Amino acid sequence: MSRTEIFAAADSDRVRQILHDSGPLAAKARFAPDGLALLPALHREAGGDLQRWRLLAASPQFCIALMLEGAVALACGEHGSLGADFAWVSAVLVGIMALIRNHIRGFARNPSLTPPTESARELRRILFCVGLAWGLGAFLVLPSSGPFLAFAFACGPALSAVLIFPCEVGAAAFGAPVMLLTAGAVIWSRQPQASPTAAVILIAGVSFAGGSMLQRVNRRRRAQDML
Repeated sequence: MSRTEIFAAADSDRVRQILHDSGPLAAKARFAPDGLALLPALHREAGGDLQRWRLLAASPQFCIALMLEGAVALACGEHGSLGADFAWVSAVLVGIMALIRNHIRGFARNPSLTPPTESARELRRILFCVGLAWGLGAFLVLPSSGPFLAFAFACGPALSAVLIFPCEVGAAAFGAPVMLLTAGAVIWSRQPQASPTAAVILIAGVSFAGGSMLQRVNRRRRAQDML
């Protein structure tokens, strides 16, 4: 529901339907003027738009971090073949180009070609695809590397996504396939320390997700206190 549609609502019954409030706030809305009753809904929508703009604005920083981490992985990893390295690099670069395209269409261009809600939704889908491409690199680029490099290969970009993107869903969309595919590649390599390394990688992924969820709960609680 956009702000224009909210302003178009004239009667108090329509206002309460849009607000979706309950408890003391809904009781106050029954006695407040229509303009004041709309303020909580306008506040929530403006806050949601701000979060989406911040999410879209963080795309270039994540692309730079991903390219630097990819260069480190290629330099330190025990490579399989030149064709496998080229395929992985090409897949990651295609994902980075998609992130930049979405950033330009939804944020950098004025006026934007797509609304922020649609751009943020597309960004999360792109992040999931980039996570798949990066995770496949554990099979292609790190076929027989040690446990430390495999852990860094998975947790480095996942931690970057958590720190850069102000959206837990977007960070999880990228980090989940990276962690799962890297852990699978470590088990597939059948090294002596494969199982402990895969377990540590999965535990790190759960820790990132848990920390992000706690951060989201705290942010929602602060937003409710402001109302």
